[in-house]
Amino acid sequence: MDLEFDRSASRLKAEQKARLDKERKKREADRRAAAEVQAKLNAMEEQAKERRIQQAEEEARQREEQEEQERRTGGVEWKETLVAAPLASEKGGGDRITLPVSALSGLEFKGAMEVRGPMHFELTTEHGGRTHGGVLEFTAEDGTVGLPPKVAQCLAAVTSNDETPEGGYNSRVTATYVRLEKGTFVSLQPRTREFATAMGSVRGSSVPVYDPVRGKWVLPGLEGILHSTLQPLCALTLGDTVQVTHGNAVFDLDVVQLEPSQAVSLIDTDIQVELTASKEELDHLQAQQQAEADAVQRRAAREEQAAARTQNAAARLTDEPEAGAEGVVAIAIRLPDGQRFTRRVLRTSPVQELFDVIDAQGLAGLEVYQLVASYPRRVLDQAAAGSTWEELGINGPQEALFLEHQSPLSPTPVGGH
Repeated sequence: MDLEFDRSASRLKAEQKARLDKERKKREADRRAAAEVQAKLNAMEEQAKERRIQQAEEEARQREEQEEQERRTGGVEWKETLVAAPLASEKGGGDRITLPVSALSGLEFKGAMEVRGPMHFELTTEHGGRTHGGVLEFTAEDGTVGLPPKVAQCLAAVTSNDETPEGGYNSRVTATYVRLEKGTFVSLQPRTREFATAMGSVRGSSVPVYDPVRGKWVLPGLEGILHSTLQPLCALTLGDTVQVTHGNAVFDLDVVQLEPSQAVSLIDTDIQVELTASKEELDHLQAQQQAEADAVQRRAAREEQAAARTQNAAARLTDEPEAGAEGVVAIAIRLPDGQRFTRRVLRTSPVQELFDVIDAQGLAGLEVYQLVASYPRRVLDQAAAGSTWEELGINGPQEALFLEHQSPLSPTPVGGH
């Protein structure tokens, strides 16, 4: 009877334990499911937050672009890609282009004629050329844009290599209506030193004088030359090239700095002009500095090699044999600076031991060297380092050598490895 009772009690406990384990596992599964749901909700919220931030940034970028576009164009959005055609310099020169009548109609429709101020255009090519200019007249053939020599040169991609048999250019130019700030400062860099040489003799003041040949008041001297160069232009772009004519010579000057922006208007503005050192001079100076830096680097490498050579040689040094000992040869060595030193060696010892003494004491400095006997002339270089004095025919009680520096290009450097 008691045994039956015990079995019933054990079974009850087992059932209770199984029920409790089942409930515990269910609670754990519910917690994991709730955690996964919460993690997914958090991830979705984070993604939504990221999208909101990206959307806000994109809206801000678009507003900035719109404001920049408004500043650049005054609200006039006109752009047209045309075939470039050469425009003779005598037709206007400077940087004023000609456009077709259809461009005038398009600009009028966009309201460009209602915008106060001069009309400027950004001119670009598919090859990366970029400059700015004004408009001379709307007389170009349909689908073409007339480029004066200065504009064609600044666009770079539009060159004589692209000329058609009819004399036009194959390159296409995209003209975009823009508004430009007035320039306050420009830095010009001559390409060659000849410009400074030619301008060195130019003298003058800032007081205008009347030029009867040109029939107008001009500034004398270098200031006047630069003023005359910029006067026909209505715009400048960073990277442009302007040509200065002095006498029979023509000099190219690159625009290397502009203020207040990378493209400026020159109409009705008093712009400060600065001349920098020529590109040729700066390239020469840069090459000089590079050569000096290379020389310093080579010397540092030689010093490092010499230090390693000295350290290795010092580790291999052997004791100097006693004077008067059998088989001893006294080697007297004269150094390049006139000093002398003597080292005793055994006839049966290798020449390398003497090289080690020279290297360990730094007697040869950083230079590559060899040992030379005068009469008859014999050269002991690295090829002889493994031979003994006896094998080289030096058997007397003493020998005189002098240390001779070799060219750094010598194929047989001496001294310890």
